[in-house]
Amino acid sequence: RQSCGNLVRKSWFDHSILFFIGLNCVTLAMERPLIPPDSFERAFLSLSNYVFTFVFAIEMMLKVLAVGMFYGSNAYFDSGWNIMDGLLVTVSIVDILMSLLSSGSPRIFGILRVFRLLRSLRPLRVINRAPGLKLVVQTLLSSLKPIGNIVLICCTFFIIFGILGVQLFKGSFFYCEGPNIRLVRNRTDCLAADPRNMWVNRAYNFDDLGQALMALFVLSSKDGWVNIMYTGLDAVGVDQQPIENYSEWRLIYFISFLLLVGFFVLNMFVGVVVENFHRCREEQEKEERARRMAKRARKMEKKRRKMRRPPYYTNYSRSRLLIHNVVTSKYFDLAIAAVIGLNVVTMAMEFYLMPPELESALRIFNYFFTAVFIIESGCKVVALGVRRYIKDRWNQLDVSIVILSIVGIVLEEMKSDLIPINPTIIRVMRVLRIARVLKLLKMAKGIRSLLDTVMQALPQVGNLGLLFYLLFFIFAALGVELFGRLECDDDHPCQGLGEHAHFANFGIAFLTLFRVATGDNWNGIMKDTLRENCDHSADCIKNCCVSRIIAPIFFVIFVLMAQFVLVNVVVAVLMKHLEESHKQVTQPYSTHS
Repeated sequence: RQSCGNLVRKSWFDHSILFFIGLNCVTLAMERPLIPPDSFERAFLSLSNYVFTFVFAIEMMLKVLAVGMFYGSNAYFDSGWNIMDGLLVTVSIVDILMSLLSSGSPRIFGILRVFRLLRSLRPLRVINRAPGLKLVVQTLLSSLKPIGNIVLICCTFFIIFGILGVQLFKGSFFYCEGPNIRLVRNRTDCLAADPRNMWVNRAYNFDDLGQALMALFVLSSKDGWVNIMYTGLDAVGVDQQPIENYSEWRLIYFISFLLLVGFFVLNMFVGVVVENFHRCREEQEKEERARRMAKRARKMEKKRRKMRRPPYYTNYSRSRLLIHNVVTSKYFDLAIAAVIGLNVVTMAMEFYLMPPELESALRIFNYFFTAVFIIESGCKVVALGVRRYIKDRWNQLDVSIVILSIVGIVLEEMKSDLIPINPTIIRVMRVLRIARVLKLLKMAKGIRSLLDTVMQALPQVGNLGLLFYLLFFIFAALGVELFGRLECDDDHPCQGLGEHAHFANFGIAFLTLFRVATGDNWNGIMKDTLRENCDHSADCIKNCCVSRIIAPIFFVIFVLMAQFVLVNVVVAVLMKHLEESHKQVTQPYSTHS
């Protein structure tokens, strides 16, 4: 038991488990519904699943042996993260046992699909092993606890408007679809006019409270709300064909919902989450502030020590001292800033099918500006010395820009029939010239402090970014399993899914989710997953139906997390850091005055 404890506490043990989780994520991303069952790919993925399940089961067993399962000071199941780990391992073992015992029974397919969906949650195990990410997730979770009141307000508004919507529109969103609908007034006319006519319902309707709440959520996300509103305006009644702008006063219902819920209540919810996130982070911020204060104190102490010492340029010769005075004067910086400004202007003058005269003029300008930057760097190296010059990060940027410029010019000059150089490389070198604009940033102290703030916020924003990636990864894997068999063709027309947005493989699923997160036609994508014209069989391979409960839950949770909560938390973290940096900038002035 002691040796198990020693092994589990070793850092390499955690790192190796993280490595296996990473590999498991790769195999999860390789999964797609239409892999032939007898192919090498399917055999490889099945084998890798057995290997990963075995590794994670061994890890769990070692930890349980080391600390005990339920009893003891640090028992395995005392931690919520370990409970999640244990559940995922148990699900994986049950999944393997069921797939081995099922032997192709169609009844077992449905249960196996549920276990495959749960397998997509395995990347969550990363959280327990990444301290920064774990801290962010715990802070987010603890910031969600005190928001009961605002959630209650949101739910109240949704339910009130949902019940009102059911009373106004139940059964009236049906319409006649077919080749001959010109004289159709109601359902009877529709079915009698042409045998090909169909009496169909809209995907978003108000027939019951559940459907109404889904339609209202789409409205509140402000994507596709206009279509729902005009469908409501055109609705005549039960079994009646819609008439354009039949009842315009219903605008009040939709506009008031958007104003009250879409604009105020949902943003209030986001505001409360962000506020609580900051409140929960106050303890961590105190530690960070103390660390920053200590760092600043060390810098001040260094400055004081430097001030006591004689300046580094005391032993310089007259010519070197003259160069030093020129380089460190503000007029030198202003002159370089003017040169960079002119360089930006010349770069902005490039366009497609330029006259040869302009092209040669711009090339000469490029040589001139490159020469100026080389002279600037050379003078600074002479004035400050190589070590002192390279120590500054902005000077490192200057050196890299100079090297890139020289390499770009050399490649352009070498371009000939004798030495074939890939034009893409030259194009990349030209694009990298834009980095010269960054030289302007070091001239403005305000911009530099802003950049320093962003750099300070990067670890926290990085952890939030990792959480974002984890969210996208899990939902992409779930999406492939849930919606990967949906077809889009002439027989099954789609409103959101298509060539560039589908869940047939992990890569495009990830991209589709990014599209959903930006709010671009996500309601059309959800509409396609709720189709009725699909295959309901358990062992279906093509155009399979998706549960009308699971699909909305999938999209609603993802949209709430990606569009509303996480993006706003990232912005809030950056704003908080900017606010602190502004205080730091203004404090020295106030103490000085």
